[in-house]
Amino acid sequence: MTRTNSGVRPRHLVPIAVGLAAGIYMLSGSVPRLAAQAAGVEGTFLASRCVAEQDSDGDEHWMCEGSFAAGDGSFTIPRVEVDTSFDSRPDGPRTAFVLGPSAGTAVQPGVLVWLGPGAVGVLSLVFPVWAVGAASRDALARRRERAPGAEGASGAEEVPGAEGASGAEEVPGAEGVPGAEGVPGAAAGASAGQARSAR
Repeated sequence: MTRTNSGVRPRHLVPIAVGLAAGIYMLSGSVPRLAAQAAGVEGTFLASRCVAEQDSDGDEHWMCEGSFAAGDGSFTIPRVEVDTSFDSRPDGPRTAFVLGPSAGTAVQPGVLVWLGPGAVGVLSLVFPVWAVGAASRDALARRRERAPGAEGASGAEEVPGAEGASGAEEVPGAEGVPGAEGVPGAAAGASAGQARSAR
């Protein structure tokens, strides 16, 4: 029997939407950082302005903006923001990556700057992707189950054997049933009756 109920219900629309939003948001931060490290330009970031922020544990982190100079000297960017925080205020040049001369964001080196949010984003998308796929399979299975019934209903228009029923107009073998004319001795009996009447 085909399974047509995976447990996905309309009340799951809220967690599905939240999971999709969280996954897309986290991946939108992770993918550009990975792209900058893998295919961007490495250079030097020099902070000009930093703001201290505290996390939930009370630890202090610094969000900074400043200038960027490509390592090969091909270009400089007068103002960029680093999209991840520093553990301490950067007093000197720091290594960073940008996607090109028009970039507005610099990325710090290291795997965790993109792996962390990327992993969270993928995990956030697991349930929404499964739920959408399961609901689609359920709908397809229900459609396939309804299809044979629809064909059977249309088949009622042409009942098997209906052509044979019309054959009642001409019963097979009816021609071979002997009538009164074909009863043996019927003519002889009639002649004998006429002879007795003559007498």
